[in-house]
Amino acid sequence: MFHFITWSAVIFVCQTHLPLGYLLGYASIDSKTRKGYTAPFPNYRYKAGVARWPQLVPMLPWGNERIIEDMRSTKRFLRTWDKPVLLLFSDDGISGSGASKELFKSLFPHGEDIPIRGGGHLYQEFKGEELAEHLTRFLRKHSAVK
Repeated sequence: MFHFITWSAVIFVCQTHLPLGYLLGYASIDSKTRKGYTAPFPNYRYKAGVARWPQLVPMLPWGNERIIEDMRSTKRFLRTWDKPVLLLFSDDGISGSGASKELFKSLFPHGEDIPIRGGGHLYQEFKGEELAEHLTRFLRKHSAVK
């Protein structure tokens, strides 16, 4: 939660002038990968969605009634989902441990939950091959085409 509040505060201050490349510099990724993350945002006008996103996460049980109802509606729908689900969370990532993971596990109790050990928040960068193996196995297992 602390990380999200900090992220939200940075976005509140920077708005669409968010220095993504600078912020990603704190992650242990090389400069070429960092440039890849910033490529979709060639200038500040392309960062409007990034700047708006934290406001769509209800932090209090009041104030964002429409968003809260959308979230509740989504949860109701997901609880009825009967298709295969693969849950891949890093065991040490900011959003992959704790409440986020537990929420998804509760929404998909039949889901395959596979922890990605030591991946961190950007685990797709550090554990890409492992993720690809899990995804490939899952898709083969559940594919209608065998």
